[in-house]
Amino acid sequence: MGFEADWDMYTSGEKELFQRVCRRLLKSTFIVKEKDDDSKKLYTFVAKNEETVSSYLSHMGFDIKVDRDNGVTMLVNSGDSSDSGKIQANRLRLRKADTVVLCCLWTVYLDRIRRGNLSKGIVISILDLKQELEKYGFREDFDGKTLMADILKLFTKYNLVEVSGKLGDPDCSIKIYPSIQFALDSVEFQNLVEENGKKIKAIKASADDDEEEMEEPEYDE
Repeated sequence: MGFEADWDMYTSGEKELFQRVCRRLLKSTFIVKEKDDDSKKLYTFVAKNEETVSSYLSHMGFDIKVDRDNGVTMLVNSGDSSDSGKIQANRLRLRKADTVVLCCLWTVYLDRIRRGNLSKGIVISILDLKQELEKYGFREDFDGKTLMADILKLFTKYNLVEVSGKLGDPDCSIKIYPSIQFALDSVEFQNLVEENGKKIKAIKASADDDEEEMEEPEYDE
């Protein structure tokens, strides 16, 4: 059966769900089952109608992936297109600051999972995030609230995190969704760790030897 045949068999309610699923994926890339009741409904529809949704989006150069273990469905570039013909609309070019925070959130998420926290959503404090930033020598770069607020707002748009409370308030928290695992290029992450790890070691060695102080690691915004 093709898309047209499947579409004709849908009820009016199912057609509405189909349309909302496609709009959500095109806007936010990820649908996370656990986020709220509406997201659960959209995720469930995709999981049951994966082939039909994929067939429709393929005409725009996209495909979908459903990760049932993590309760995440995502928009991906179609594997049927050549590299030169692939649609890049769901590719977001991040600033260095965005990448640094994304790497830290991803690291914290994986660390909590490995320690036995099997929750689909990991909740951390702003302090937890700043401590992770400090490991890579970036904490001072994010002392101001504006930059961090803008970055978290961006990640919220793509259903990677959810911020509860106001930055700066003691009860402010960040919920990291399992979609974070699929938003980060592992090679880029490894390069960042290696690059800044060398800088941090160089700074420490300089301080230990009472040599001239080196500049802190910098990134381009």
